[in-house]
Amino acid sequence: MSINSSNFEQIGLIKVATKAIQKIKEELGDMPKDATKLIHFLNSKKKYELQELDIEDRTEKNLEVRKVLSKRNLMINLDDKCQNMQVTVDRFMTNFKFQERNGYPVPWS
Repeated sequence: MSINSSNFEQIGLIKVATKAIQKIKEELGDMPKDATKLIHFLNSKKKYELQELDIEDRTEKNLEVRKVLSKRNLMINLDDKCQNMQVTVDRFMTNFKFQERNGYPVPWS
């Protein structure tokens, strides 16, 4: 197995992505759960009921609320990718630690 810079770049990318994921989780809070409830609410009401609540365009409000769900889904996908990358990096590092224990030269020693 040859060492290449992409393995070390992945470590940096994982750290950056993990920080971004945490920031998104903090920003979203309970909004995805609330967004789902709001979509059901909007879809369950008749047009005149929404107008009484000063909601003129159900579709526009639905689209605004779905942005929250899209952001949550993107965050989940990014988190999954980071976990997969971390598994790859961990395997890579385990292989080099094994080589180091067996007396083979490794790049960082």
